[in-house]
Amino acid sequence: MRRYGLLLESDPRLPSVVSLVAGKPIAGSWWGHPSGGAIYREVRKLADRSDVVLLKLLNGKVTFVLDTLWPQVYAVGCCGEPWQVNGLNPQSLRLLELVRRHGLIRTDDPRSRVAAGPQVSFAALHLERRLLVIGTQVHTESGRHAKSLESWLHWARRKKLASRLSATRAKAELAELVGRLNAEFKGKARVPWAA
Repeated sequence: MRRYGLLLESDPRLPSVVSLVAGKPIAGSWWGHPSGGAIYREVRKLADRSDVVLLKLLNGKVTFVLDTLWPQVYAVGCCGEPWQVNGLNPQSLRLLELVRRHGLIRTDDPRSRVAAGPQVSFAALHLERRLLVIGTQVHTESGRHAKSLESWLHWARRKKLASRLSATRAKAELAELVGRLNAEFKGKARVPWAA
């Protein structure tokens, strides 16, 4: 993570929490693996760090991003380019508007259900994979799972991030970094704007 500023939760080739804890990549879900408990604890530790943000950055998978790359991901997240918004379904667009209006919402909030309907989880995932919001897993009081969805502007204010990096430069820097990562580990990671 220190070397690249990025670490995947799970990947068959690239460095990931799963392969680091288990000692090798795991095919399929890691939950049932003998190292599943240890993997979960490490994932939670990373997710709770104040210098890390979780995004669906590489191949639409959970990617831990160190604060050294926050200016880049912030610039990309805020760019509003066609790859982010073209083809969004009405439910996702309404959910995005709700997140932008309030800054921070949860998918179990009745307003989210009104905006996106019963497929609110799908709409949230769609927004995360296009880097339009920052999604965080939440364990509710009832023991269920929900997502907290945060707008980039709200997140930047909360993190006191002031960045004036252009989206063009930010995308180029991130793509170059991912290219080096792929070359070193024979990976196939792709950033969302190149998908």
